[in-house]
Amino acid sequence: MLLLNYDFHDIHYILAMLRAYPKLPYNRQVIQAVIRVLRAPQTDNTVDTNRIRKELREVDALDREGFRFAYVDNCYTYGEKIIDDPFGYTLLEKAFLKLSEYAVKEAYEKLEDLADALHNIPIILAEDSKHFKRSTRIEFSRYNRKYKTNLLKEFTNKA
Repeated sequence: MLLLNYDFHDIHYILAMLRAYPKLPYNRQVIQAVIRVLRAPQTDNTVDTNRIRKELREVDALDREGFRFAYVDNCYTYGEKIIDDPFGYTLLEKAFLKLSEYAVKEAYEKLEDLADALHNIPIILAEDSKHFKRSTRIEFSRYNRKYKTNLLKEFTNKA
């Protein structure tokens, strides 16, 4: 599934909410909604707008105040950019699978820490950074030190 840069801004917001409120009962559903979008096959040469928002609307008991943006479709008149970065999509999909694992296990500190490490990654993708891997390593550094891991390697199977 190809997404627009604005969908990545929505993912950024979701990660910020997960970081701020890791114990919310609908977080598992929100995480699964993002995974469904990231896993959806690209079947034609069109890119649908507001994919993340549309998927969030399907989440039961979603806080309509905290996620009010999801209930409004944006009609973009400028600045729309299709993000075609298989490396970034793979990284985000695996990261959200890890977030889902933490949510299921109710490992809220790890969920909060991982969401914190990830929250800028969608913005880096949306801005089509030429230094994506370097920026990602910087974003992951605190989590990697705390949990003695290498998220970039774990999420991409590359160093």
